[in-house]
Amino acid sequence: MSHCVIAYNGYLMLAPQGFDCTYVMLTPSELDDIKNVSFGSLTIDSQLYSDLTAYLLLSFFGGHVLGRLVKTMGRR
Repeated sequence: MSHCVIAYNGYLMLAPQGFDCTYVMLTPSELDDIKNVSFGSLTIDSQLYSDLTAYLLLSFFGGHVLGRLVKTMGRR
């Protein structure tokens, strides 16, 4: 359980319950854990990226060709 500590008259003391804590102090290991979790969520799977890009390009060109065919058939 975490506690909020305040500086009062030059002394550190526990804050009363419900006190709004503005700052948080972390141990170096807690900071490393937070950094690893936050950076890990930003990794992008290269295989998923290449598959998604290929599908998007294929659908773009397929839609373009289909639109041209519909436009050509509409003239006749």
